Amino acid sequence: MSTRVDDPIVSAIRGGNAPQHVRAAAARGALPIQRGTLVQLFVELLQDDVPAVRDAAETSLQELGTERIQEALRDDGCPPEVLLYFSKQAARNEMLAECIAFHPSSPVPAMTILAALGNTAVIDLVLTNEELLLRKPGLLEKMMLNPALGQNHRGRLLELLARAAKRAEEATAAKVEAPRDEKEEDIEDLARLLEVDVGTLLSASEILGAEEIEADGDPKIRNAYQRIVALNPAQKAILAMKGGREERLILIRDSNKVVALGVLKNGRITDTEIEAIAKMRNVTEEVLRLLGTTRGWAKNYTVIHALVNNPKTPQSISINFIRRLNSRDLKLLGSSRDVPELIRRTARRTSEQREQRAAGPKLR
Repeated sequence: MSTRVDDPIVSAIRGGNAPQHVRAAAARGALPIQRGTLVQLFVELLQDDVPAVRDAAETSLQELGTERIQEALRDDGCPPEVLLYFSKQAARNEMLAECIAFHPSSPVPAMTILAALGNTAVIDLVLTNEELLLRKPGLLEKMMLNPALGQNHRGRLLELLARAAKRAEEATAAKVEAPRDEKEEDIEDLARLLEVDVGTLLSASEILGAEEIEADGDPKIRNAYQRIVALNPAQKAILAMKGGREERLILIRDSNKVVALGVLKNGRITDTEIEAIAKMRNVTEEVLRLLGTTRGWAKNYTVIHALVNNPKTPQSISINFIRRLNSRDLKLLGSSRDVPELIRRTARRTSEQREQRAAGPKLR
């Protein structure tokens, strides 16, 4: 319901024609106008030219309770900048979030804040605005980075991302594309969030060894793969950092290094997974290099043993770990035909030197 009326005082303030004492009174909440409209004016007067008016408006905003803010946000005529102003507070308050999520004029930046920062209850609310999410898949991508995201939310997001991708394909086929600048803005935002350049983020992306995954006996793996193949590189990169075990197992094999390395940034990845990745031959060299240069993982004997025996591991990484192998593993590496000649030769030489030291100096 709209509470916005053509009050001449309000119109004068919004039109920039009200004298300073009237604006100051509005900033203090001392005008006889509707409470919801006053709250909206507090936000608008934060941009006033007079510091005293701005300070008074800021003080009034700090003293507001949820009920009064709701009055302002429930107004169908509530200005978008007011909805945006309260979106950070709403990210932790589902009553305010509901007002913003379902407001007809809710701006995309406000919804983005709810998606990226909202608590569990707020995420539930945002997900109910399905039509907006399908029209703005960038919101879905930002929501994937939300630390409050639960496993149930993740499955729903993957479903919506797949539907959004299909809708985009259909639009392209019909030659009805979204404005180019809007697409570029979404990608640039994501690149900043992921701390990579746009070109790297959008480089080619395919799952290496996909035929193995398609033939996997675990239906969870196959289902996750079917969802993932519908995603673009940016969406995959976000899922890599937030996804579950099945998604991590698949995305670590992605040819796009932003996607694959995103798996190693996933806070839920386990030592067992890292040990398995170190053995993989269908991952990029960048993945194996990061395993070998990350101190915590490079302290794990199982990891370094797997890396030196993996022919895909860069030789500059493998050679540093040879001396750390036990005598048995060193001998086996020295006779392995799976590793490069340099690694095999270094392992043999190191093994011989170790045996000579163990035998002690020769008697003359």
